[in-house]
Parts: sequence; structure tokens; C-alpha cells
Amino acid sequence: NSASADLINSDRPSTGGNRHTRSTYDIDKSNQPALTPQITTTLDHIVQQLDILTKTVSILETRLTMTESKLQELNHEEHNRK
Repeated sequence: NSASADLINSDRPSTGGNRHTRSTYDIDKSNQPALTPQITTTLDHIVQQLDILTKTVSILETRLTMTESKLQELNHEEHNRK
């Protein structure tokens, strides 16, 4: 998906605080049953999609904040003209 690739490779700065990475979710697997390769692949895909969604929400939050700031600025300018 081209849109997904654009989000993954986005050069926009992150506006959020700490972002979880895959290493955040690493756990001791010694007491757990082995997962099949298909389940592992599926879970990796889900994690990748969640990462993309997180980046998308971050970009949307940034754009919303910029829009709100611009509206506030325009409202202030309009108020000063009266």
C-alpha cells in the first residue's frame, strides 16, 4: 500500500512523547508454548499495522493542532478589526 509506505517513511517530526517500539513488548518466552510461523508472521503484521496507525494519528493530531492555531489566529485578527 503506497499510503502505508508514505507514513512509514514520513520525515515529519514526532509530536508525541515516548513511542513504544517492538523491544518494548519483548517478554521472556521460556515458559510459553512456541508459536507457529504463520501466527508469528500474522502478529508481526498486526504490530506493523498498529505502528502505521500510531504514526497516522500523530500526523492527524499535528495537523489538527496547526488548524486550530490558525483558526485562533484568524479569530483574533477578526476581533482586532472590530
